[in-house]
Amino acid sequence: MLLNRFVSAIKNQSRETLRAWTYQCESIFAQRSRRLQQLLTFYQNVYGTQGLKQLWRVYYRSQIQPPLRGMVLSAVGIMGLNVKRPTADGFDWVKERLSLANFDLCQRDIDFINTLPVNQLCERCKAKKMKYCYCTLGNQRCKKGGAVVPPGKAEQKSGKDEASISNCHKSMDYDSRGPVGQIRIQAQEERNWEPYFSKNEFSIWRREEHSSLYSYKVYARFDDITADDFLHVQTDLDYRRQWDDTALRLELISEDPAPNSNSHLIYWEMQWPRLFANRDYVYCRRYYKDDAKKLIFICSRAAQHNTYPAISGKVRVTDYWSLMVIKPFRGFHEPGLHFVLTYYDDPGIPIPQNIKSWVTQKQMPEFLTKMYVATKNYACSRAIKMKDMFNSFTIINDEYTANEQRGSWLGSLSRHRRKVKNDSEVDR
Repeated sequence: MLLNRFVSAIKNQSRETLRAWTYQCESIFAQRSRRLQQLLTFYQNVYGTQGLKQLWRVYYRSQIQPPLRGMVLSAVGIMGLNVKRPTADGFDWVKERLSLANFDLCQRDIDFINTLPVNQLCERCKAKKMKYCYCTLGNQRCKKGGAVVPPGKAEQKSGKDEASISNCHKSMDYDSRGPVGQIRIQAQEERNWEPYFSKNEFSIWRREEHSSLYSYKVYARFDDITADDFLHVQTDLDYRRQWDDTALRLELISEDPAPNSNSHLIYWEMQWPRLFANRDYVYCRRYYKDDAKKLIFICSRAAQHNTYPAISGKVRVTDYWSLMVIKPFRGFHEPGLHFVLTYYDDPGIPIPQNIKSWVTQKQMPEFLTKMYVATKNYACSRAIKMKDMFNSFTIINDEYTANEQRGSWLGSLSRHRRKVKNDSEVDR
């Protein structure tokens, strides 16, 4: 009798233990699954689909890829693969990748931002009623070795000791683990900048690159947006389709497979005013974020791709480049930034000067204002989504606390023992 009761008790307790353990596993699995789904939804709402993919790539490269690196390299060696050949989409990133040295052209822009508190207008900037003067610093020339030549003597040429703007350039130290790149932007550096106009928060200068074709330099500061949000608006193609109504088509053609390159090949069709054909671009873009210097650089340059040839009815712009430097007041996540944008494009066909002036003086400030508003809207929508998502992370007894209503397996065992004890007392 005693043995049978003992065996029966073991069976009942084993059954209860197994049931409690099953409940525990089910509740933990359900809770973990829900948290994973919430996290994925949260990051997708905050960073967007493209940002989520980039976040996964960074995690993959830092956590998963290193242990497999030796095996991958061995497999490449055994199979004799040519790692320098073009990618599957036909674009040769090894030859067409933009060089980090392009950002050396932004050195004067950084100096301009750093010296804004003591900025003084030259005579031409005063005549144009500019807010700031870039001419004095931007047109400064140096001898070989970097010695600055006073403005009055800069125009004098003396053979080998001829002063030039390029002599003032200093190579910036790039703490980047990505590839260096080869393609350089060709700009007419030795020509002088001249004041163009100031409007609202924007100050604009220009420099003649070719006959009647100018590059433009734009400076502005915003006190209430962050550098990271501004970078996101610059680089997120999906979001730009929403706020830029002049971008009729904006497609990602290819992405550089090299780690930390941050390079993309993009197709862009831009709407032009009536009576003019739309312009389209195939261009390579690269950005670089310097955490030590608290600077963000973005450069773009026209490129070619076989699957995106010139289309009848649109004017393909083949001579285009741009450079942007973003400098936050304090940190990338804190409000306040300066930026300087330098860009040039050849529209391909002769355009009357009054049309060029209209595009520059009206359309460009309007576009930059829309970009600022888009950054504000992005920051606001992200804050709302973060608030909603954090509010959804509530502690639910049934799922978050390992199904507390049913209890842990120890609790189940103790309740079963109390029940058996009570039953025995009732039988007595």
